[in-house]
Amino acid sequence: MPRSLAFLVALVCGLNAQSPEESEVPKATDPGARIELIARDPELVTPVGVAVDSRGEVLVVESQTHFRPDGYQGPPADRIRRYGNTEAESRVGQTHPLDTFFEGTRFTMGLAFEADGSLLVATRSQIFRLRRDNGGKVLGREELITLETKGDYPHNGLAGLAIDIDGTIYFGMGENLGLPYRVAARDGSHVDGGGEGGNVFRMRPDGSDLERFATGFWNPFGLAFDAYGRLFCVDNDPDSRPPCRLLHVVEGGDYGFRFRNGRRGLHPFTSWNGELPGTLPMVGGTGEAPSAIALLGHEGGLPAFAVTSWGDHRVERHRLEARGASFSARRDVPIVGGVMFRPVGAAVAPDGSLFVSDWVDRSYPIHGKGRLWRLVPGDAARSLIAETAKRIEAARTLAADPKRSGELLDWALDRARSDEERALAIRGLEPGDLAKAFASVLGERRGIL
Repeated sequence: MPRSLAFLVALVCGLNAQSPEESEVPKATDPGARIELIARDPELVTPVGVAVDSRGEVLVVESQTHFRPDGYQGPPADRIRRYGNTEAESRVGQTHPLDTFFEGTRFTMGLAFEADGSLLVATRSQIFRLRRDNGGKVLGREELITLETKGDYPHNGLAGLAIDIDGTIYFGMGENLGLPYRVAARDGSHVDGGGEGGNVFRMRPDGSDLERFATGFWNPFGLAFDAYGRLFCVDNDPDSRPPCRLLHVVEGGDYGFRFRNGRRGLHPFTSWNGELPGTLPMVGGTGEAPSAIALLGHEGGLPAFAVTSWGDHRVERHRLEARGASFSARRDVPIVGGVMFRPVGAAVAPDGSLFVSDWVDRSYPIHGKGRLWRLVPGDAARSLIAETAKRIEAARTLAADPKRSGELLDWALDRARSDEERALAIRGLEPGDLAKAFASVLGERRGIL
């Protein structure tokens, strides 16, 4: 063998021998930030949605059914895996044990915690609630939403859970390949459709009064509120018309995509950025295949979000700026990885760190690989993120208990240290108390009280 060829073979073999930790660990670009590997295969494989509760317990969806190949040796159904300590500073550099919190579903996509600690779970065809006891064990299951359709593509059905301060549940639904469908709620209310593209729906916490909130998406796979009650989503993805979209979702909004005009989005009556009358533009472009959005905090009343990009191997940060009645965004990249970094889910922990699930491989069929990462920002950024998370959790807890509405009113009128805190308190008030708060706030702003 020629010497140069032998050297090349040795070099390639040496590169192939590197472990994923050596060759593909994502990098944190912010000063003072670091990334920790929390779990990896075989302890955790093909993870999707992530949620963190008020105690710092982390739950992550482990998909065992997404394009399951013949001969796959994993469990027969999806699992929700649990990691119970977000503050394991003494074990940096080591992976952590996980246990199984729940299992038995198919095409499981998303998770979200409610104010009382209950867990909402979204699969392609269902949304249900898991009640938990004080020790975190499942007490029971309540069905909330069923998607009735012949569509069975794993990730263009139900997903994208978000919960407003008053407990109202919002969720997304993808384009469903244009097939007819019925989204039916627990109380019998339902929405029918087919061919119009993806939608965002909302319902009351008890699974009643289902309604379509906005339409014209490809697949609103991730939803998130800011502290002021403004809803945002990442739309995954516009096929032939990049970039993918970060959207400010308003009631009755139309975001331009119509499956009946063609899946690839090239029809002249399809609008990706508000080009056509009656449609709304994007806040900004995102990387390929955005899969989650998580609130990081506010700067001068304007939110910043983390967005995962499965296709571009990074976690983006979008800082919003005012633009008329909506927003534009400045984007940077606090986490960047190589080709084996495929971030999907993201959730902020009470301590201000960010948990990110990693699909690892570009293969759509499940493949037995997976990781869970924790981004720990620098001290100042971490403190700001944690403070926002703390305020939102406090407002949700108070709003969930009608007997404590007086505390929310007091917070809104007297104790709020910022417009962000006041907005959170106002959003959780009952109508009568809300009127008092608005009267006081308006009077104060006009100088007449």
